[in-house]
Parts: sequence; structure tokens; C-alpha cells
Amino acid sequence: MQSQQRLLVVLAHPDDESFLCGGTIAKMSEQGVHITLLCATKGEMGRRMGNPILATRESLPGLRVKELNSACEELGINDLRFLHVRDKTIEFESIDLLAERIVKVIREVRPGALVTFHEKYGGHPDHCAIGRAAELAFLKSGDPGFYPDPVFPAIKVHSLYFVLWHAFHEKWLKENGLSSITRVNIAGTLQKKIRALRSHRSQTLAVPELWGNQIPSLPFLKKSEYFIKGNSPNDIEDNDLFQTIERMR
Repeated sequence: MQSQQRLLVVLAHPDDESFLCGGTIAKMSEQGVHITLLCATKGEMGRRMGNPILATRESLPGLRVKELNSACEELGINDLRFLHVRDKTIEFESIDLLAERIVKVIREVRPGALVTFHEKYGGHPDHCAIGRAAELAFLKSGDPGFYPDPVFPAIKVHSLYFVLWHAFHEKWLKENGLSSITRVNIAGTLQKKIRALRSHRSQTLAVPELWGNQIPSLPFLKKSEYFIKGNSPNDIEDNDLFQTIERMR
């Protein structure tokens, strides 16, 4: 089981994966990495219903799950799971209980790396909240005394990364510098990212630039994606999953 490299991505809403790290996910999948996406909500409170309207408030959750499944196919995500938290309420959930549920997935999947939101640079309360819970799960995953499981033993995830949304890139660099940033070249998988974004029709039909014949000039569609190293750069070894994938480009 562990001969294949594995990545766990823990995000808040359907479409987060495509907007923020779709090119990286697709690149890793092409290199044979098994990708698990753990999505906290079904995006049922999303303010967009399509343009023209594709859904009602009642039908939106089912539509967004269907769209996410299509995006996962485009990006090569092997395993999609949900925490079934209500959209726009993650910040009110117990961080310890959320971390326990994420730890359970970690111990079953046994990933080499975990990607999530930074609690300060998430840009949305749901993003920041799930990032806090996922980081706690990362820290506790190797502790057999935390949420003991009779089936899956404790495992320490090797590395933690936070997605760096383009809107916070300059702010992060100004406050923290470049040394903690990992850049992933996604030029080869940019088209897959675009197709995944188009899968989220209810949310992206309102972005006409995304639907033309040319590669759109949008800030979230550059040829690189950026990640903040969650554990100390001194702890990032040569066998780190991200570094291995980048050497394969």
C-alpha cells in the first residue's frame, strides 16, 4: 500500500481545490501520486447559482458535489471525501473534534504530505477554520494517544503545506520572506486546471474570461502555484513529496 506516494488535501468548499492548487494536484497525479481530497462542506451557501441560474438554494449542494466529482476526474483525484460540515459554519465547530476526524482519514490514507489553508492567510472564515483543524491533525497524527484507533495505527505525516492564495502572495512575502515558499511549475497542467474550473459551472460561469478559446489572463491562472511550508524548512528533507515532484518536471 505504501509503495505509492500519497497526498491529502484538506479544504473547505467545492472549487477550492481547482482555484488554489489544481495545477499542482494534476501534476502530482500525472507522476503517480495518489490524491485524497477531504472537503469540509458541500458549498451549499455559495452565493452563485450559475449565470444563467442553474440551481435553487435547495438543489445547490447536490449540484456542487456533482461539479466537484467532475473536477476531480479532470485533476486525477483518486479519492473524494466530505466532512459534511455546513457551509459558512466551520469556525463554530469544535477544532478538536474536526482534528480527530481528519486524523482518522490521515491514519487510513497514510499520506506523505498534507495540504490545507493557513489559518491567517485563508481569506475566508471557513478556510481559516479548516486550516487550523488540519494543522492540529498534522501535529497530532503521530501521537497514538490522540484519538486511539483500533484499526489504523498512528502515523506522522512528513510535511505540511498551506496553499498561498494569489491575493496574499505579496503580503506573505513582505511579512515572512521567500525562504518559506515552495513554487510548483504547473505550465504542463494549466489546461487541466482550467477544465477543472469549468467543471464548477455554477461558480465560474460568472467569470467570462475563463470560457474563451485563449488561456485567460486571470491572477489564479498563472504558470506557477505557491505554497507555504508548514513545518520548518530545516525539517524539509530531500524525500519531501513536493520537492520530489518538482525534480521530475
